[in-house]
Amino acid sequence: MVVDDDFEDLTSIKNILEKAGYNVVGATNGAQGLDALREDGFSMVLLDIKMPTLSGYDLLRILRERLNHKVPMVYVTIVPRKDVDMTDIDGFIQKPFNPTSVLKEVKRVMK
Repeated sequence: MVVDDDFEDLTSIKNILEKAGYNVVGATNGAQGLDALREDGFSMVLLDIKMPTLSGYDLLRILRERLNHKVPMVYVTIVPRKDVDMTDIDGFIQKPFNPTSVLKEVKRVMK
């Protein structure tokens, strides 16, 4: 699952992962992400940090509680890594991203 309020970034990540053979569900905000979580099981969640209503930090905390830390999570954000609270997150992709950086980090975290 990819959760990002920027439709272009969401679509780009979704396309990159689908071309690599992954099944991807997209959500444009934290509430949609939580709804999608109820409907399907996911092997990984990529989430933006800066989103309205639920930030990526808030969503991470909620998902960790609901999924009991069983699903790897990766931030995909414009926020510089040095300014990101990396507590309880499994990976990081810096925006702007390219297909190589997305696939490399997803594969690393999935192992």
